[in-house]
Amino acid sequence: MSLIYHTHVYFLPQQAGFAAALHATLAAQLPAGCWLGQLIHREVGPHTRPMFEIDFAASLLPAVETLLQQHRGPLPVLLHPQQADELAAHTSAARWLGEALPLKLDTLGG
Repeated sequence: MSLIYHTHVYFLPQQAGFAAALHATLAAQLPAGCWLGQLIHREVGPHTRPMFEIDFAASLLPAVETLLQQHRGPLPVLLHPQQADELAAHTSAARWLGEALPLKLDTLGG
């Protein structure tokens, strides 16, 4: 099985319109094989802002990252691999595009 990546695109309530426009752009431009989640207008799990998620095979990472860099504007993005150690996935194995946000790491175990 190939490595799967999760990408979380965060937004503040006042950025919801921009986030929805970005979501629509990504829906039209993401490569085949990507899963694009709906906008979640509240904090969920370890995430400290509203967000939406994109899941994809590691082979698509360059294409997805390029699209996000081109279109994300001021929105922070967390990219991380799916792995058994959720804490490591969201910290040492993760990287940020834009501002690095705090996460509720205690919800991830270790």
